[in-house]
Amino acid sequence: MDEDHDLTRRALLRTGVVAGAATLLGGAAGGSAVAVPNDDYETTTGETEPTFEKGTPEEHYVETEYTLPEAKGGDTESPTLFGEIIWPVDPDTGETVKDVPVILTYSPYNDISSPQSEAASIANGGLANYYVPRGYARAVFDLVGCRNSGGCYDYGGYRERITGKQLVEYLGGEPDAADNYVDDDGGSAGTRDVGMIGASYNGTTALAAAVEDPEHLAAVVPQIAIDRWYDYAFGGGVRYFLNNEYPTDEGFDTPLAFDLGFGFVPGLNADDGGQFVETNERRFAPCDGVEHTERAYEYDPDYDTFWDRRDYRQRATGYVPEKGTDAAAEADEGETIRGVNCAVFLESGWLDHNVKHWDSTRFFDALPDDVPKKLVMGQWPHTDSNFEDARDVRHAWFDRFLKELDTGVTDLPRVDTQVSTGERLQHDDMPPAETTVARFDLRRGEPSETSLALQGSVPVYTDQTPPVTEAQIFATDESDAGHLKFESAPLSEPLRVTGSLPYDDDWRVPLLELVTSVTDDSVQFTPILYERFPDGSTDVITRGFLNARKRNGLREDESVPTDEPFTAPTQFWDTDHALQAGSRLGLVIASDNREWCLDDPDGTAVVETILGAPGEPGGTTLRLPVADAPDGLDLPIVSGSREDDASVFTGGQTDEINISVKAESDDIEIRDTVPEGWSVYDAGDADRVETNDDGPDVVYFGSTGNSIDVTYFAEAPSGATETGEYTFGPVEARSVDGDSDEWVTVAGTADTNAVVGPET
Repeated sequence: MDEDHDLTRRALLRTGVVAGAATLLGGAAGGSAVAVPNDDYETTTGETEPTFEKGTPEEHYVETEYTLPEAKGGDTESPTLFGEIIWPVDPDTGETVKDVPVILTYSPYNDISSPQSEAASIANGGLANYYVPRGYARAVFDLVGCRNSGGCYDYGGYRERITGKQLVEYLGGEPDAADNYVDDDGGSAGTRDVGMIGASYNGTTALAAAVEDPEHLAAVVPQIAIDRWYDYAFGGGVRYFLNNEYPTDEGFDTPLAFDLGFGFVPGLNADDGGQFVETNERRFAPCDGVEHTERAYEYDPDYDTFWDRRDYRQRATGYVPEKGTDAAAEADEGETIRGVNCAVFLESGWLDHNVKHWDSTRFFDALPDDVPKKLVMGQWPHTDSNFEDARDVRHAWFDRFLKELDTGVTDLPRVDTQVSTGERLQHDDMPPAETTVARFDLRRGEPSETSLALQGSVPVYTDQTPPVTEAQIFATDESDAGHLKFESAPLSEPLRVTGSLPYDDDWRVPLLELVTSVTDDSVQFTPILYERFPDGSTDVITRGFLNARKRNGLREDESVPTDEPFTAPTQFWDTDHALQAGSRLGLVIASDNREWCLDDPDGTAVVETILGAPGEPGGTTLRLPVADAPDGLDLPIVSGSREDDASVFTGGQTDEINISVKAESDDIEIRDTVPEGWSVYDAGDADRVETNDDGPDVVYFGSTGNSIDVTYFAEAPSGATETGEYTFGPVEARSVDGDSDEWVTVAGTADTNAVVGPET
């Protein structure tokens, strides 16, 4: 490779933060992502340049055929999938170019992105605008059982895996599909590589296809994707429900919204009578919808074959295929086969509470090291990468693995992670190689930096009805009748809690090794790990969930002993959080949390946490994966709030935004991010606005001090296509008289507003 060219492509850029928002199990709406200068990092971009024109979308019907593993008598299903392909066009000759790779999205969402009542193309969007001129074909297909595709919606099951594989092979031009790809002279266009990309469910289908190892699948970019469907519904056997940070980001409506929505809406390919009949013949039948609902919302859920078929993580390295599947037919009996062989580039957010972020970190960890893999994790909720070089790196990924161009993307560190304090760090592994397990014992008496002391006198609480909220939990510093609090001594230096590490055969850390005694055999645990800043304010680090019947593993369902001690190892979500010097590490132990999970209907237990004797082993222990904190964490300690006029706006309406930020000691300056499409008025306290061509703007304020109150005004975007959700913030602050020029996030200052685009 030419050295000068390499230096140009891998120029050091600047990085930053910001959050987006999402609805249901969908990707972020128009308000995602801005990159704020922060620190140097390695990056690259693709090689291909726009040299083609976009062709007209072609409609395609793809025949699939498979036998369900549980089918009796070998009965087959053969749904027809519908989709569109846009090919590049040679601008000099006007000829369609088909000897190019294909970038595919296999989606249940096309009823939203292109409603049946409109004539809009499902494929002709932003990705087509970017990649087709660069010599790629863009394909978007309706998921099996959705919109114009026949068959049954399958909630991540075998149908989605196997039809994803067969669709990839069709697009790749297998011999039995070659007649679908002919040039103008009637000759076969040959075979081609296929890539897949998509956010949320659209990324999940990329994983579903990848674990079936299609021959023509060269690369996938799953964004905020599910790798194990059990984990989407349950945490340690506890059913997730809502959340109190991003209410549109909780996903409780899945699978109901899909079985009764996407999987039930009739297809509208009425111009083709035969396909119209075939598409709709199963649309009003229940298919497996009743089972989906029963399994996804039950208490004490069994982890069995139903969930095994929806577990892509276990297929990442090697697995024994289930009898009756296509993979089993191609393997020797009992043979372990490799699940994933294509290049995998995962993107997710540490603040994602819809598809939990460990679906990305643990799938990355499960992939063999000889599989090209990359992971991007940042401080944003249910949206794809917010880093400013996100599109460049995806482009480089596809150019490298679909066009075999040396873009330098495989020379980059494999992991980009943004810690809670805003720094973007790069490692080859997640967590970084030097990560170790730190033990924190739970004790009475005085705390230390390696032990957490009970905040109260008695380590006993009662399972509350109705369950407590987090606002109630953090209303005081002490334990109360419904929960226990434990805190360390102030930390003498920063502490970084990052990722997860194996702790035992079936368990990983972060892990609360809870030793407890209960009075009722139905109990669950919802611990919260938090940071208490020197000013007394708190910030949640991560959360854990465990149904005590699942204490020995998800596949086990054991009765809970009463009135005698037992161990309940409770896993927390992976995180990347840097506690500042002077902060305390805190832990809440409770049974239910009204905003994060469904209440155990039978839970009435009195719960005692067993604590060890001072200086002796035994009792409840917290184990965390810790690594060196980022350099320069001598940052201002800040807190703040945001208020505005409303949560819903029509196009052209003005939002008055009031921000208050306080610093413990340093004088600070602040800034805010404004979602793409909103306009900031030259009024109020706005000093200047930095505009971004393809993302949110950044508004700066002239005020400095250790207490700042500012007001500014922003106008909502107008037009029917602007309808959606938009996220402001979070506000950021930096010291004006310290050694560091790093910006830090002001917790609790992000706000998501809905816009109904037409003006009134």
